[in-house]
Amino acid sequence: MKIVTLIVLAGATLSGALTGQPVSPERLAQCEARLRTQLDAARSGDQTFNLDLSGPAGGGARLRYFGVRHTYDSTDTQLAEIQAVWQELRPTVVFFEGTSNFVGPTLNASVARSAEPGVLRYLAARDSIPARSLEPPMADEVQALLRSFTAEQLVLFYVTRPLTQIRDMNRVGGKLYGKPALDSALVPLLARVRSTAALAEALPDTAAYRAAFARWFPGLDPSDTPSGWFNPERTSAETGSKFVNDVNRGSSAFRDLYMYRLLASAWGPGVRIFAAVGRAHVPAQAEALRCALQ
Repeated sequence: MKIVTLIVLAGATLSGALTGQPVSPERLAQCEARLRTQLDAARSGDQTFNLDLSGPAGGGARLRYFGVRHTYDSTDTQLAEIQAVWQELRPTVVFFEGTSNFVGPTLNASVARSAEPGVLRYLAARDSIPARSLEPPMADEVQALLRSFTAEQLVLFYVTRPLTQIRDMNRVGGKLYGKPALDSALVPLLARVRSTAALAEALPDTAAYRAAFARWFPGLDPSDTPSGWFNPERTSAETGSKFVNDVNRGSSAFRDLYMYRLLASAWGPGVRIFAAVGRAHVPAQAEALRCALQ
């Protein structure tokens, strides 16, 4: 209950700043029941990776929700699609995935460092449009997940997931990250996770992290963790990850709830919202957003 209250307040505050006319709390709660886990959405066969929702005629409200395959490649065709939608929509507010605020001097510099969220921030800065993160406070997400998982499991998840992403992104880009480089990334990744009070003492240093990883996954180096372990559309029993897929699914569900409330609360007359997010989030939220906004 406490976490849901925090989300409602965050959404209401943003809405008041942007529109003054939020979707009613009753409507938000009613439509929330239509959220789905990404696992359920995938098994339903739902391929809704882009939403285009409009409000009542004459009101001018519109949401373009763009589901992406994350990329650091400035030649990716998705980036041209994002720019085409931007030009057609002329958004009044933008929402991006992640927590970075970096804006590069050019669009290519922005995508090279921050992937597609960097592109949105670059376009927003260029056009003097407010840009907001879609991410919930880390402490709130952790408190929700601690109902089902231990602090040690969460630290292993939150450190190993970005480590695997660093490895895979650089592999795609033709720059293979060796184990020494990945090992050096462990220190800042662990420090970032330990900044959340509920996880601060679970695994206090890299030696403790490695020892815990070895207990759970004997014979596997963290840098060799299978990417499929971080797919919320699979279960841990299916992949053999013991708990990792299940944590990812719980994390995604919490984030989907937060994103839904944030976007619905920003809705109002004349507000044109452009949001881009990893594509699996969109079918999980689509029915709830249709209910709340239309």
